Amino acid sequence: MSSFISADLHPGLSAYYEEHGLKTATAVQKRVIPELLSRKSIIVLSETGSGKTLAYALPIVSKLKEQEERGSASTQKGAPKALIVAPTRELAAQIYSVFKGISYHLKLRVRDITGGDTNAKMKSVSNSSYEILIATPSRVKSALQKKELNLGQLQFVVFDEADQLFDMGFKRDLDFMIDYLDSSVVQLGFITATLPTEVESYIVEKFPTVKFARIASDASHAPQTRIETYNVKVAPAEKDMVVRMFLEKQAQGRGIIFTNQKNQAEDLFKYLSEKMPKLKMKLLHGDLEIKERESAIKAFVEKKAQVLVATDIAARGIDIQDLVWVLNYGLPKTGIYYLHRCGRVARGGKKGIVYNLVANHDAKMIAQINEAIANQAHLNLDVIPEAKLKEEKKVIKKVVEKTPATFRGHAPRLRGEARRQKTEKEIRNEGPLKPKRNRGIKRRR
Repeated sequence: MSSFISADLHPGLSAYYEEHGLKTATAVQKRVIPELLSRKSIIVLSETGSGKTLAYALPIVSKLKEQEERGSASTQKGAPKALIVAPTRELAAQIYSVFKGISYHLKLRVRDITGGDTNAKMKSVSNSSYEILIATPSRVKSALQKKELNLGQLQFVVFDEADQLFDMGFKRDLDFMIDYLDSSVVQLGFITATLPTEVESYIVEKFPTVKFARIASDASHAPQTRIETYNVKVAPAEKDMVVRMFLEKQAQGRGIIFTNQKNQAEDLFKYLSEKMPKLKMKLLHGDLEIKERESAIKAFVEKKAQVLVATDIAARGIDIQDLVWVLNYGLPKTGIYYLHRCGRVARGGKKGIVYNLVANHDAKMIAQINEAIANQAHLNLDVIPEAKLKEEKKVIKKVVEKTPATFRGHAPRLRGEARRQKTEKEIRNEGPLKPKRNRGIKRRR
């Protein structure tokens, strides 16, 4: 029995506790670990940063090591005994790092497959034996279709960030994967920061015979430090200029600027790079090369950048303790994503601020966001006024920068492969767009 927690975990884990300075388990770990050790399936409502990854990783590794010591080692190729499913490559990488750190002390094998992996890596995963696999949904589906993965030996399946996993974009992949699971044998875990009704209904529908232990961490119900909210009413054409003024005159500490689209993130990043060349800033969205994405996250986490301009790829699975503010360049298209964006700040009782740039067309979205705020308890958030919007401080004014007149009003946008190939460095080095000449209309004589 370790001093970390009064649960029957493998004694070999004591070296891991010592290496990472773990002396006392968190509230969610104290509740989840005994349930998993007693072979129960779980639904856990827990905010990011509460220790939920260790809560399921420690008992899974402990159980698998005990089986190996009893002579039940994994020898079949491409057939893991535990599968952890995460919605993004970035979150999968963090989970993989945790399992690798634990398994190092117990000598278990961990693999990962995510979007962007090479064919050589996929062949390596399918042609080797291992105990634990970390993967994204689309990769699991693809590997199953190509017979590169066998789920016949599975004993544990954990769906991390389950609310996002069950969004429309992942539902077909999950339906396909779940058909391969034997719920009478597999121990299930659904880990989430929010639990919408439709997600809970889906779980019950897919696993009607499974009795889940439901656990809500103390952190998800405890009063949180209030996140101050400032709503700035702007016209769409004013947004870039307002962001610039905010960064120059008001922003304190480090923060994330969230955009709804990749092209918005690129255009804003280019604009700020030209107007504020000394600002330490990184760009993050899904069309960047994998190495660029990993480099941007690493630089921001290591405090080598003050501002991250990102799409919702940064709204989940990235835990940055010293983040002070979040600015929503545009309100997200779902209330759940608003909660996850705001949840990046106010960690560990620290102050957090959310700034929303609100346009007239956001009225319908505001109602959905306020409903999401009312239906959750883990963030102490203000609703967004639907009639009269609070102004931020008077530092931000409605001023529209003059731009050269053009025939169509804007330069042509790059699309498809041409846009995806642009790197952060190329965006920085691009000069200002040249205005087109208005040659008028040549009349027929």
